[in-house]
Amino acid sequence: FRYLFVLICVKSVCSAGVFGESVSVMEGDSVTLHTDLTEIHEDDDILWTFGAENSPIAKINRAAGIFNTSDVPDGRFRDRLKLDDQTGSLTITDITSEHAGLYKLQIRGAILSSQTSNVSVYGQFIHTHTHTHIQTHTCNCSFVSAGVFGDTDEVKSVMEGDLVALNTDVIKQKEDDIIQWYFNNALIAMINGHPNTSCNYDGEGGRFIDRLKVDYKTGSLTITDITTEHAGRYEAELITSQSSGTIKKLNIPSKCDHTKITPKSSTHDKIIKSFSLTVSGESFNVIYPEIITFSFWTV
Repeated sequence: FRYLFVLICVKSVCSAGVFGESVSVMEGDSVTLHTDLTEIHEDDDILWTFGAENSPIAKINRAAGIFNTSDVPDGRFRDRLKLDDQTGSLTITDITSEHAGLYKLQIRGAILSSQTSNVSVYGQFIHTHTHTHIQTHTCNCSFVSAGVFGDTDEVKSVMEGDLVALNTDVIKQKEDDIIQWYFNNALIAMINGHPNTSCNYDGEGGRFIDRLKVDYKTGSLTITDITTEHAGRYEAELITSQSSGTIKKLNIPSKCDHTKITPKSSTHDKIIKSFSLTVSGESFNVIYPEIITFSFWTV
């Protein structure tokens, strides 16, 4: 007897895993998020979304005659989105810090795939005697979420699930002084030297619930169980009870409302530390399923 063994791999339909792209861009510039398609097929359904809420911002379905972009409720994408009618790639023009964040692409059709892109936006600033190089790169095994970077920020990078300590470098907080922490210009902690007169806030969407730990002596802040929602800019502001030799009464709330959202005031005493935090996801492999058939016969 002789045996003939034939292996046939059929890939008429493929499913691609999630892969990541990290893009850094200057304020005022444009950025294009690519689909990696050479052309859009008649049965392709393409959807672009933004943010942790997965708000839809662009959709293509040629069979249904759909080819449009849409804004989010706060209007940040108004007149800024452009779609490539051949590939479905999305371009965001006139970038601002509001456009930093997570973008997701879903393609349904002959090829089923999804893609995650994280866009970080750099402010325009000038360095003397230094050279600033901004690089756009593709990451095939992890994703990075970033916010807006300032030229005086201390940059910290952590993995999802880790914790990060943001230190004020204050040895001991003076009595009646307040240290306030802001995340992307929204108040997340007010520290007044004692738990009874301090307050941690949940943040937008409750992203900081049970995640903030405070050092009441130094005003330093630790964020635990990090996710990509915590990537962004953190500032520590010192509000003193004495100003120009006179004593001023500080506005300390009698009760802590954890759910309150308070934007940073334009008038502040002193930003003593600022941090730019990036968060990296776990690495993964892209798996392409195969339909395998075996054929054999005997002679």
